[in-house]
Amino acid sequence: MLALLLAPMLAFGVWLGVDRLQSRAVLPGLDADAVRRIELSRGDEKLVLVRRGDAWVVASAADAPGDARKIAAALHRLQSLRGKPIGGTPVQARMPLEIRLQTGDGEKAAAFWPGEGRLLPDGERLALAQTPALPLWPSAWSDLAPPRIDPAGVASVARLTAEGVQPLGADAAVVVAKILNDLSATGFVAGSGVDWGGAKLLRVTFVDGSALDLQQVPDGDGRYYLRLASEDRADVRAVRRFAFRVVEPLP
Repeated sequence: MLALLLAPMLAFGVWLGVDRLQSRAVLPGLDADAVRRIELSRGDEKLVLVRRGDAWVVASAADAPGDARKIAAALHRLQSLRGKPIGGTPVQARMPLEIRLQTGDGEKAAAFWPGEGRLLPDGERLALAQTPALPLWPSAWSDLAPPRIDPAGVASVARLTAEGVQPLGADAAVVVAKILNDLSATGFVAGSGVDWGGAKLLRVTFVDGSALDLQQVPDGDGRYYLRLASEDRADVRAVRRFAFRVVEPLP
């Protein structure tokens, strides 16, 4: 009876062993904990993560703080990623996502297409049960958070123009207060990479007398980039290098 019960388990174990022997590591010999730099690219898009001491930064996005847990999890998934050889020449219309991982011992690189990956420069094609999720936008790898701004603290809003400061009404203050209250780090970019020509400029004054300057331009995708600056608020100064994406236009 015991032998009958154990037989399916033994067969499953044998199947797993054979399956593993037939598969190959996409990045053989990778030590996830030794990686110091990660470069992800597809065509002209590029994202770079760099480890400095025990911390990670998104070097391609004004050194935004990296989310160490997310990065470590991704590296360990790549370390254990395996696929079965499929041979032949890739027939993929889509440009691959490439990843380059630098350690103290050198560099390992791989390219991924949907359901397929291979070691660069000339590794064999491997069929993958699941293509690794390696997004190219900074917020996927960062724990950056925008400042928390209490909408009830907004006292007034004015437009900054070449002719001077033009106060706006209470309705404008309500709109701006909502935009600031809804700020999210999702989709943020380095402010230095945005063309701020023709930007809309506003100054927000708070009930405590502090002030905040806002700069906004369209992002070309139906939303807007918003940059914050303030001499009064440390939480705003901490994010001055970044542009946040918002849905609503400034009044």
